[in-house]
Amino acid sequence: MNLLGKIKRIKYFTPEKKSLISEENRKLYEKYLKSSIIKNKDVKETTYKVYQNYMDHFLVYLAEEWDNIGLYSEEFMEEAVDIMEGFIGFCQETLFNNKKVINTKLSTVSSFYLWSLKRGLIDRHPFDKKLERMKGANDEKIRDSYYLTEEQVLQIQDGLLNDKRYDFQDRLIWNIALDSANRVGALSRLTISSLDLENMVFENIREKRGKIVEVAFEEETKLLIEEWLEMRKEMDNLEIDSFFLTKYKGNYKPMDYGTIQNRVKKIGTIIGIEDFYVHTIRKTKLNLLYEQTGNIDMVAEWANHESIETSKKHYIKPKSKAQLRREMRELIKKNRDEKKK
Repeated sequence: MNLLGKIKRIKYFTPEKKSLISEENRKLYEKYLKSSIIKNKDVKETTYKVYQNYMDHFLVYLAEEWDNIGLYSEEFMEEAVDIMEGFIGFCQETLFNNKKVINTKLSTVSSFYLWSLKRGLIDRHPFDKKLERMKGANDEKIRDSYYLTEEQVLQIQDGLLNDKRYDFQDRLIWNIALDSANRVGALSRLTISSLDLENMVFENIREKRGKIVEVAFEEETKLLIEEWLEMRKEMDNLEIDSFFLTKYKGNYKPMDYGTIQNRVKKIGTIIGIEDFYVHTIRKTKLNLLYEQTGNIDMVAEWANHESIETSKKHYIKPKSKAQLRREMRELIKKNRDEKKK
């Protein structure tokens, strides 16, 4: 972790922040930690101290972003990939962690679930093999920006249209993800029966913490959806309500969020980003909406955030000093001109 990351972490993880962690989640991890220390007491004050701190970071994130969702809850099991991708973003943007540290934090959480699985406390690992670790971990530099520029957005759209590596569903996933700014969990639950084509929304989609939301799209995406519906009619014996499909051993089945995320990750290679997530598209859309409208309340509502503070803190790109200087100069000039009148 670089110096800036350490400073950010110290400032962020105050005793007040840690007090937000649910007692139930803390006790579950302490049980695992005690079991691990018994097996290897020599690293109690070194390795396991680091792991405990990293797990605290994860539990604080769960408290703030997921209302202290239970570590063993069925909801966590269903939303795990979305949760962990959000944690990656939290580590990158809030804590300024490098890739190596982020991978260690993911391993810390994963180790807890591997132990829980061996103990019979859960029946499956919630994200093992569904969530890839960050590549290039030996490269300590993090991307300068987690937000795509309008130029990068256009570059991706051009690549999806003209590069034969990408199919029609890739275009659909990109368009709906960008138009709606919804999470991958919502995208994976889109169905034909929930589609209101006239009003350009998918209705009654279950998202984060069981919240029911709409997934909206624009005119261009509506045309793609109409084309997709015609294409589906030509698929033999297709009686699947799921909107996105994948073919396995000659049969179609619903596309799960892991497959959607893998497709999005492949889309990121168009602009040279290997660790590309649906969360990146979500942040990009919300930031562009704010830049275009200047209305944070509207952005928060589009994001399904209950507080505008969440939108401000995590989804709006901070202004550079150069940009602030330009805006201040324009404001000073405007004020001077008004005084002269």
